[in-house]
Amino acid sequence: MRKTIIIVIVLIAVIGISFGIYKIFFSKNSDQNVSKNELYICPMHPQIHQDHPGVCPICNMELILKGSNETMEGMDSFSDVKKEIGDVVLSPSQQVLANVQTEKVKIKEFSSERVFNGYIKIDEKNMRHISTPVSGKIVKMFVNFEGQVVSKGQPVFEIYSPEIFATEKEYLLALENYENVKNSDYNLVIEQAESLLNSTRTRLRLWEVSPQQIEELEKTKEVKNYITVYSKYSGVITKKIVHEGHWAVTGEDIYDVADMSAVWVIANIPEADVQNIKTGQSAFVTSVSYPGEEFFAKVNFISPLFNSETRTLEVRLDVSNKNFKLKPDMFVKVSIKGGQYQWNIIVPRNAVLRTGKMDMVYLKKENNIFSPKMVTIGGEQDGYYLVTSGLKEGDEIVSSAGFLIDSESQIRSAGSNMQGMEGMDMKEDDEPKFNNEQDVMKDMKK
Repeated sequence: MRKTIIIVIVLIAVIGISFGIYKIFFSKNSDQNVSKNELYICPMHPQIHQDHPGVCPICNMELILKGSNETMEGMDSFSDVKKEIGDVVLSPSQQVLANVQTEKVKIKEFSSERVFNGYIKIDEKNMRHISTPVSGKIVKMFVNFEGQVVSKGQPVFEIYSPEIFATEKEYLLALENYENVKNSDYNLVIEQAESLLNSTRTRLRLWEVSPQQIEELEKTKEVKNYITVYSKYSGVITKKIVHEGHWAVTGEDIYDVADMSAVWVIANIPEADVQNIKTGQSAFVTSVSYPGEEFFAKVNFISPLFNSETRTLEVRLDVSNKNFKLKPDMFVKVSIKGGQYQWNIIVPRNAVLRTGKMDMVYLKKENNIFSPKMVTIGGEQDGYYLVTSGLKEGDEIVSSAGFLIDSESQIRSAGSNMQGMEGMDMKEDDEPKFNNEQDVMKDMKK
Protein backbone atom coordinates (compact mmCIF):
# COMPACT_ATOMS: atom_id res chain seq x y z
CA MET A 1 0.00 0.00 0.00
CA ARG A 2 2.77 2.35 0.91
CA LYS A 3 4.59 1.49 -2.30
CA THR A 4 1.49 2.37 -4.31
CA ILE A 5 1.19 5.79 -2.65
CA ILE A 6 4.82 6.57 -3.42
CA ILE A 7 4.28 5.65 -7.10
CA VAL A 8 1.21 7.89 -7.32
CA ILE A 9 3.07 10.82 -5.74
CA VAL A 10 5.97 10.37 -8.18
CA LEU A 11 3.58 10.31 -11.16
CA ILE A 12 1.83 13.45 -9.95
CA ALA A 13 5.19 15.22 -9.54
CA VAL A 14 6.33 14.17 -13.02
CA ILE A 15 3.05 15.37 -14.55
CA GLY A 16 3.31 18.69 -12.67
CA ILE A 17 6.88 19.24 -13.75
CA SER A 18 6.05 18.38 -17.36
CA PHE A 19 3.07 20.71 -17.33
CA GLY A 20 5.19 23.50 -15.90
CA ILE A 21 7.91 23.01 -18.52
CA TYR A 22 5.26 22.95 -21.23
CA LYS A 23 3.69 26.18 -19.97
CA ILE A 24 7.05 27.89 -19.81
CA PHE A 25 8.02 27.02 -23.38
CA PHE A 26 4.54 27.62 -24.70
CA SER A 27 4.30 31.04 -23.07
CA LYS A 28 7.76 31.96 -24.38
CA ASN A 29 6.91 30.92 -27.92
CA SER A 30 3.57 32.66 -27.64
CA ASP A 31 5.23 35.88 -26.47
CA GLN A 32 7.73 35.63 -29.27
CA ASN A 33 4.94 35.16 -31.78
CA VAL A 34 3.06 38.13 -30.39
CA SER A 35 6.19 40.25 -30.40
CA LYS A 36 6.99 39.07 -33.88
CA ASN A 37 3.50 39.72 -35.11
CA GLU A 38 3.37 43.14 -33.44
CA LEU A 39 6.78 44.49 -34.47
CA TYR A 40 6.48 47.94 -36.02
CA ILE A 41 9.27 49.30 -38.24
CA CYS A 42 9.99 52.43 -40.31
CA PRO A 43 9.79 51.94 -44.12
CA MET A 44 12.64 54.45 -44.62
CA HIS A 45 14.80 53.30 -41.71
CA PRO A 46 14.46 49.54 -41.07
CA GLN A 47 16.77 49.73 -38.07
CA ILE A 48 14.00 51.54 -36.16
CA HIS A 49 11.52 49.03 -34.63
CA GLN A 50 9.25 48.79 -31.62
CA ASP A 51 6.35 46.65 -30.37
CA HIS A 52 3.68 49.36 -30.63
CA PRO A 53 2.57 51.92 -33.26
CA GLY A 54 4.32 55.27 -33.37
CA VAL A 55 6.51 57.53 -35.52
CA CYS A 56 10.11 57.23 -36.64
CA PRO A 57 12.44 59.46 -34.57
CA ILE A 58 14.57 60.13 -37.69
CA CYS A 59 12.09 61.04 -40.43
CA ASN A 60 8.88 61.35 -38.35
CA MET A 61 7.04 58.86 -40.59
CA GLU A 62 4.36 56.52 -39.26
CA LEU A 63 5.73 53.09 -38.26
CA ILE A 64 4.26 50.14 -40.19
CA LEU A 65 3.56 46.64 -38.86
CA LYS A 66 6.30 44.29 -40.00
CA GLY A 67 4.99 41.54 -42.22
CA SER A 68 2.48 43.71 -44.07
CA ASN A 69 2.65 43.65 -47.86
CA GLU A 70 3.82 47.23 -48.35
CA THR A 71 6.53 46.83 -45.69
CA MET A 72 7.91 43.62 -47.16
CA GLU A 73 7.72 45.10 -50.60
CA GLY A 74 10.00 47.92 -49.47
CA MET A 75 12.35 45.52 -47.62
CA ASP A 76 12.68 43.14 -50.55
CA SER A 77 13.54 45.93 -52.95
CA PHE A 78 16.77 46.68 -51.08
CA SER A 79 18.14 43.21 -51.69
CA ASP A 80 16.97 42.71 -55.30
CA VAL A 81 18.87 45.55 -56.95
CA LYS A 82 22.47 46.57 -57.35
CA LYS A 83 23.19 49.99 -55.92
CA GLU A 84 26.13 52.33 -55.99
CA ILE A 85 27.42 54.30 -53.02
CA GLY A 86 24.87 56.97 -52.12
CA ASP A 87 21.99 55.33 -53.98
CA VAL A 88 18.65 54.94 -52.22
CA VAL A 89 15.93 52.44 -53.14
CA LEU A 90 12.35 53.37 -52.29
CA SER A 91 9.26 51.34 -53.05
CA PRO A 92 6.22 53.12 -54.53
CA SER A 93 4.51 53.08 -51.14
CA GLN A 94 7.57 54.57 -49.49
CA GLN A 95 7.65 57.31 -52.11
CA VAL A 96 4.04 58.14 -51.35
CA LEU A 97 4.71 58.26 -47.63
CA ALA A 98 7.74 60.52 -48.13
CA ASN A 99 5.82 62.71 -50.62
CA VAL A 100 8.50 62.15 -53.27
CA GLN A 101 7.67 63.95 -56.53
CA THR A 102 9.63 63.76 -59.75
CA GLU A 103 9.59 65.47 -63.12
CA LYS A 104 11.37 65.22 -66.45
CA VAL A 105 14.18 67.63 -67.24
CA LYS A 106 13.25 70.00 -70.05
CA ILE A 107 15.07 72.55 -72.14
CA LYS A 108 13.58 76.03 -71.85
CA GLU A 109 14.50 79.61 -72.64
CA PHE A 110 16.25 81.32 -69.76
CA SER A 111 17.37 84.93 -69.38
CA SER A 112 19.58 85.89 -66.46
CA GLU A 113 18.35 88.79 -64.35
CA ARG A 114 19.47 89.68 -60.84
CA VAL A 115 18.03 92.22 -58.43
CA PHE A 116 20.26 94.11 -56.00
CA ASN A 117 19.92 96.87 -53.43
CA GLY A 118 21.29 100.29 -54.25
CA TYR A 119 21.04 104.01 -53.59
CA ILE A 120 21.13 107.26 -55.56
CA LYS A 121 24.25 109.40 -55.61
CA ILE A 122 25.09 112.67 -57.35
CA ASP A 123 27.10 112.21 -60.52
CA GLU A 124 30.48 113.62 -59.57
CA LYS A 125 31.14 114.59 -63.19
CA ASN A 126 28.26 117.10 -62.90
CA MET A 127 29.40 118.80 -59.68
CA ARG A 128 30.59 122.43 -59.95
CA HIS A 129 31.67 125.35 -57.74
CA ILE A 130 30.48 128.96 -57.94
CA SER A 131 33.35 131.08 -56.63
CA THR A 132 34.22 134.78 -56.42
CA PRO A 133 36.50 136.07 -59.21
CA VAL A 134 37.83 138.91 -57.10
CA SER A 135 38.48 139.57 -53.44
CA GLY A 136 35.95 141.68 -51.56
CA LYS A 137 32.88 141.70 -49.35
CA ILE A 138 29.68 139.79 -50.18
CA VAL A 139 27.01 142.46 -49.96
CA LYS A 140 24.01 140.63 -51.40
CA MET A 141 23.13 137.00 -52.19
CA PHE A 142 20.39 136.07 -54.63
CA VAL A 143 20.58 132.34 -53.81
CA ASN A 144 19.85 131.87 -50.12
CA PHE A 145 19.34 128.16 -49.40
CA GLU A 146 20.51 124.73 -50.38
CA GLY A 147 18.31 122.89 -52.85
CA GLN A 148 17.50 126.04 -54.80
CA VAL A 149 17.62 125.59 -58.57
CA VAL A 150 19.82 127.98 -60.55
CA SER A 151 20.20 128.50 -64.28
CA LYS A 152 23.20 129.47 -66.33
CA GLY A 153 23.48 133.29 -66.51
CA GLN A 154 21.40 133.85 -63.38
CA PRO A 155 22.79 136.43 -60.88
CA VAL A 156 23.88 134.71 -57.68
CA PHE A 157 25.59 137.39 -55.54
CA GLU A 158 27.02 140.92 -55.49
CA ILE A 159 30.50 141.65 -54.16
CA TYR A 160 32.08 144.97 -53.18
CA SER A 161 35.67 145.16 -54.42
CA PRO A 162 38.08 148.11 -54.26
CA GLU A 163 40.06 146.47 -57.06
CA ILE A 164 37.06 146.49 -59.36
CA PHE A 165 36.29 150.10 -58.43
CA ALA A 166 39.84 151.25 -59.26
CA THR A 167 39.99 149.28 -62.47
CA GLU A 168 36.66 150.64 -63.72
CA LYS A 169 37.89 154.22 -63.13
CA GLU A 170 41.09 153.36 -64.95
CA TYR A 171 39.05 151.94 -67.81
CA LEU A 172 36.96 155.14 -68.13
CA LEU A 173 40.14 157.26 -68.20
CA ALA A 174 41.68 154.97 -70.83
CA LEU A 175 38.48 155.17 -72.86
CA GLU A 176 38.41 158.98 -72.64
CA ASN A 177 42.06 159.20 -73.64
CA TYR A 178 41.49 156.94 -76.61
CA GLU A 179 38.49 159.00 -77.73
CA ASN A 180 40.65 162.13 -77.63
CA VAL A 181 43.57 160.76 -79.67
CA LYS A 182 41.91 158.34 -82.07
CA ASN A 183 41.61 161.12 -84.70
CA SER A 184 45.18 162.29 -84.17
CA ASP A 185 47.83 162.13 -86.91
CA TYR A 186 50.24 160.41 -84.54
CA ASN A 187 49.79 156.67 -85.00
CA LEU A 188 52.09 155.84 -82.09
CA VAL A 189 49.93 157.83 -79.68
CA ILE A 190 46.80 156.15 -80.99
CA GLU A 191 48.33 152.69 -80.62
CA GLN A 192 49.43 153.41 -77.04
CA ALA A 193 45.98 154.68 -76.06
CA GLU A 194 44.30 151.69 -77.66
CA SER A 195 46.72 149.28 -75.98
CA LEU A 196 46.00 150.81 -72.55
CA LEU A 197 42.26 150.57 -73.16
CA ASN A 198 42.49 146.92 -74.25
CA SER A 199 44.63 145.89 -71.31
CA THR A 200 42.21 147.50 -68.87
CA ARG A 201 39.25 145.82 -70.56
CA THR A 202 41.08 142.47 -70.41
CA ARG A 203 41.65 142.91 -66.69
CA LEU A 204 37.92 143.49 -66.17
CA ARG A 205 37.10 140.40 -68.24
CA LEU A 206 39.52 138.29 -66.17
CA TRP A 207 37.59 139.39 -63.11
CA GLU A 208 34.50 138.03 -64.86
CA VAL A 209 32.95 141.41 -65.63
CA SER A 210 30.64 140.54 -68.51
CA PRO A 211 30.74 142.35 -71.88
CA GLN A 212 27.26 143.69 -71.14
CA GLN A 213 28.51 145.21 -67.87
CA ILE A 214 31.48 146.80 -69.65
CA GLU A 215 29.18 148.17 -72.33
CA GLU A 216 26.90 149.59 -69.65
CA LEU A 217 29.93 151.20 -67.98
CA GLU A 218 30.92 152.84 -71.28
CA LYS A 219 27.42 154.25 -71.77
CA THR A 220 26.67 155.49 -68.26
CA LYS A 221 30.23 156.46 -67.27
CA GLU A 222 29.19 155.54 -63.71
CA VAL A 223 31.71 153.60 -61.63
CA LYS A 224 30.23 151.12 -59.15
CA ASN A 225 31.99 149.86 -56.09
CA TYR A 226 30.52 146.36 -56.52
CA ILE A 227 29.89 143.89 -59.30
CA THR A 228 27.23 141.25 -59.85
CA VAL A 229 28.46 137.68 -60.30
CA TYR A 230 26.46 135.39 -62.58
CA SER A 231 26.30 131.60 -62.51
CA LYS A 232 28.08 129.82 -65.32
CA TYR A 233 26.23 126.53 -64.59
CA SER A 234 22.70 125.19 -64.29
CA GLY A 235 21.75 122.85 -61.50
CA VAL A 236 20.78 122.52 -57.85
CA ILE A 237 22.60 124.26 -55.02
CA THR A 238 23.92 121.44 -52.85
CA LYS A 239 25.84 123.64 -50.42
CA LYS A 240 25.81 127.30 -49.44
CA ILE A 241 29.24 127.99 -48.01
CA VAL A 242 29.21 131.66 -46.92
CA HIS A 243 26.68 134.34 -46.01
CA GLU A 244 26.21 138.04 -46.67
CA GLY A 245 28.90 140.20 -45.13
CA HIS A 246 31.65 137.65 -45.63
CA TRP A 247 34.99 138.98 -46.85
CA ALA A 248 36.12 136.56 -49.53
CA VAL A 249 39.44 136.14 -51.27
CA THR A 250 39.89 135.62 -54.97
CA GLY A 251 38.77 132.15 -56.03
CA GLU A 252 36.93 131.30 -52.79
CA ASP A 253 33.94 128.98 -53.21
CA ILE A 254 30.57 130.53 -52.44
CA TYR A 255 28.20 127.75 -53.59
CA ASP A 256 28.37 124.10 -54.69
CA VAL A 257 26.05 123.28 -57.56
CA ALA A 258 25.23 119.95 -59.22
CA ASP A 259 23.42 119.08 -62.41
CA MET A 260 20.75 116.54 -61.36
CA SER A 261 19.58 115.67 -64.86
CA ALA A 262 21.76 112.55 -64.62
CA VAL A 263 22.66 110.69 -61.43
CA TRP A 264 24.53 107.61 -60.32
CA VAL A 265 23.11 104.45 -58.80
CA ILE A 266 25.48 102.61 -56.45
CA ALA A 267 24.56 98.92 -56.24
CA ASN A 268 26.05 96.43 -53.78
CA ILE A 269 26.75 93.12 -55.53
CA PRO A 270 27.16 89.97 -53.37
CA GLU A 271 30.37 88.00 -53.81
CA ALA A 272 28.62 85.09 -55.54
CA ASP A 273 27.25 87.35 -58.31
CA VAL A 274 30.35 89.39 -59.07
CA GLN A 275 31.34 87.16 -61.99
CA ASN A 276 28.03 87.90 -63.76
CA ILE A 277 28.40 91.70 -63.78
CA LYS A 278 30.07 93.36 -66.76
CA THR A 279 30.58 96.98 -67.78
CA GLY A 280 27.97 98.11 -70.29
CA GLN A 281 25.20 95.81 -69.05
CA SER A 282 21.69 97.23 -69.17
CA ALA A 283 19.63 97.57 -66.02
CA PHE A 284 16.38 98.97 -64.68
CA VAL A 285 15.99 100.96 -61.47
CA THR A 286 12.80 100.97 -59.42
CA SER A 287 11.81 102.79 -56.25
CA VAL A 288 9.00 102.39 -53.74
CA SER A 289 8.31 106.10 -54.27
CA TYR A 290 7.21 105.46 -57.86
CA PRO A 291 5.43 102.07 -58.03
CA GLY A 292 5.41 100.53 -61.47
CA GLU A 293 7.88 103.05 -62.94
CA GLU A 294 11.27 101.95 -64.27
CA PHE A 295 14.34 104.05 -65.00
CA PHE A 296 16.78 102.77 -67.60
CA ALA A 297 20.39 102.48 -66.43
CA LYS A 298 23.71 101.11 -67.63
CA VAL A 299 26.74 99.78 -65.72
CA ASN A 300 29.63 102.21 -66.22
CA PHE A 301 32.07 101.25 -63.47
CA ILE A 302 32.95 98.21 -61.33
CA SER A 303 35.00 98.98 -58.25
CA PRO A 304 38.38 97.20 -58.05
CA LEU A 305 38.08 97.16 -54.23
CA PHE A 306 36.01 94.55 -52.39
CA ASN A 307 34.23 95.35 -49.12
CA SER A 308 35.42 92.72 -46.65
CA GLU A 309 32.80 93.64 -44.03
CA THR A 310 29.65 93.37 -46.15
CA ARG A 311 31.17 90.87 -48.63
CA THR A 312 29.90 92.97 -51.52
CA LEU A 313 31.35 94.79 -54.51
CA GLU A 314 30.31 98.33 -55.41
CA VAL A 315 29.00 98.79 -58.95
CA ARG A 316 28.06 102.17 -60.44
CA LEU A 317 25.34 102.80 -63.01
CA ASP A 318 24.37 105.90 -65.04
CA VAL A 319 20.70 106.90 -64.88
CA SER A 320 18.90 109.67 -66.74
CA ASN A 321 16.98 111.88 -64.30
CA LYS A 322 15.62 114.74 -66.37
CA ASN A 323 12.43 114.91 -64.31
CA PHE A 324 14.45 115.05 -61.05
CA LYS A 325 12.40 112.23 -59.49
CA LEU A 326 15.45 110.36 -58.20
CA LYS A 327 16.91 112.11 -55.17
CA PRO A 328 20.38 111.60 -53.65
CA ASP A 329 20.53 108.87 -50.95
CA MET A 330 17.18 107.40 -52.04
CA PHE A 331 17.11 103.57 -51.77
CA VAL A 332 16.29 101.71 -54.98
CA LYS A 333 16.21 98.22 -56.47
CA VAL A 334 18.51 97.50 -59.41
CA SER A 335 17.62 94.76 -61.90
CA ILE A 336 20.72 93.99 -63.97
CA LYS A 337 20.17 92.11 -67.18
CA GLY A 338 22.73 89.39 -67.82
CA GLY A 339 23.53 87.51 -70.98
CA GLN A 340 20.70 85.70 -72.72
CA TYR A 341 20.90 81.92 -72.30
CA GLN A 342 18.80 80.56 -75.13
CA TRP A 343 17.24 77.12 -74.67
CA ASN A 344 19.07 75.55 -71.77
CA ILE A 345 18.24 73.02 -69.07
CA ILE A 346 16.05 74.55 -66.39
CA VAL A 347 15.11 72.80 -63.11
CA PRO A 348 12.92 73.89 -60.17
CA ARG A 349 14.74 75.52 -57.32
CA ASN A 350 13.48 72.89 -54.84
CA ALA A 351 15.11 70.14 -56.89
CA VAL A 352 18.65 71.38 -56.20
CA LEU A 353 20.37 70.65 -52.90
CA ARG A 354 22.96 73.37 -52.26
CA THR A 355 25.46 72.40 -49.58
CA GLY A 356 27.84 75.31 -49.98
CA LYS A 357 30.57 73.07 -51.36
CA MET A 358 28.58 71.52 -54.19
CA ASP A 359 25.17 71.49 -55.84
CA MET A 360 23.37 68.24 -56.60
CA VAL A 361 20.05 66.70 -57.58
CA TYR A 362 18.65 63.16 -57.22
CA LEU A 363 17.98 61.19 -60.40
CA LYS A 364 15.31 58.51 -60.47
CA LYS A 365 16.57 55.44 -62.33
CA GLU A 366 15.05 52.03 -62.99
CA ASN A 367 13.87 49.81 -60.11
CA ASN A 368 13.00 52.89 -58.06
CA ILE A 369 16.65 53.74 -57.45
CA PHE A 370 17.43 57.36 -56.57
CA SER A 371 21.00 58.38 -57.32
CA PRO A 372 22.75 61.69 -56.41
CA LYS A 373 24.12 63.73 -59.31
CA MET A 374 26.36 66.80 -59.09
CA VAL A 375 25.31 69.78 -61.22
CA THR A 376 26.61 73.27 -62.04
CA ILE A 377 24.30 76.23 -61.51
CA GLY A 378 24.60 79.08 -64.01
CA GLY A 379 21.81 81.40 -62.89
CA GLU A 380 18.48 81.81 -61.13
CA GLN A 381 15.18 83.30 -62.24
CA ASP A 382 11.56 83.03 -61.08
CA GLY A 383 12.13 79.98 -58.86
CA TYR A 384 14.21 78.05 -61.43
CA TYR A 385 17.90 77.30 -61.77
CA LEU A 386 19.87 77.25 -65.00
CA VAL A 387 21.93 74.03 -65.06
CA THR A 388 25.00 74.29 -67.27
CA SER A 389 26.33 70.76 -66.65
CA GLY A 390 25.37 67.47 -65.01
CA LEU A 391 21.95 66.86 -66.56
CA LYS A 392 20.51 66.14 -69.97
CA GLU A 393 17.06 66.46 -71.44
CA GLY A 394 14.78 63.61 -70.37
CA ASP A 395 16.42 62.87 -67.02
CA GLU A 396 13.89 62.32 -64.26
CA ILE A 397 14.80 64.26 -61.14
CA VAL A 398 13.30 64.56 -57.66
CA SER A 399 11.50 67.90 -57.34
CA SER A 400 10.12 67.38 -53.82
CA ALA A 401 11.43 65.63 -50.67
CA GLY A 402 14.95 65.53 -52.04
CA PHE A 403 16.36 66.47 -48.65
CA LEU A 404 14.71 63.37 -47.12
CA ILE A 405 16.33 61.13 -49.70
CA ASP A 406 19.66 62.82 -49.14
CA SER A 407 19.37 62.26 -45.38
CA GLU A 408 18.51 58.61 -45.97
CA SER A 409 21.50 58.25 -48.31
CA GLN A 410 23.88 59.64 -45.71
CA ILE A 411 22.44 57.46 -42.93
CA ARG A 412 22.76 54.30 -45.00
CA SER A 413 26.24 55.24 -46.13
CA ALA A 414 27.24 55.67 -42.50
CA GLY A 415 25.61 52.33 -41.66
CA SER A 416 27.57 50.61 -44.41
CA ASN A 417 30.80 52.00 -43.04
CA MET A 418 29.95 50.73 -39.56
CA GLN A 419 29.14 47.28 -40.92
CA GLY A 420 32.50 47.19 -42.66
CA MET A 421 34.15 47.76 -39.32
CA GLU A 422 32.43 44.79 -37.67
CA GLY A 423 34.93 42.29 -39.13
CA MET A 424 37.92 44.12 -37.77
CA ASP A 425 39.77 42.65 -34.76
CA MET A 426 39.24 44.96 -31.85
CA LYS A 427 41.69 43.88 -29.13
CA GLU A 428 41.16 45.08 -25.64
CA ASP A 429 44.05 46.88 -24.06
CA ASP A 430 45.95 45.07 -21.33
CA GLU A 431 45.94 46.33 -17.81
CA PRO A 432 47.74 49.66 -17.58
CA LYS A 433 51.31 49.45 -16.46
CA PHE A 434 52.90 52.11 -14.36
CA ASN A 435 56.52 53.15 -14.35
CA ASN A 436 57.63 53.18 -10.75
CA GLU A 437 60.22 55.78 -11.49
CA GLN A 438 57.41 58.16 -12.58
CA ASP A 439 55.15 57.50 -9.62
CA VAL A 440 54.69 60.90 -7.98
CA MET A 441 53.31 59.22 -4.82
CA LYS A 442 56.29 56.90 -4.28
CA ASP A 443 57.78 59.07 -1.54
CA MET A 444 54.52 59.03 0.40
CA LYS A 445 54.28 55.24 0.19
CA LYS A 446 57.53 54.68 2.05
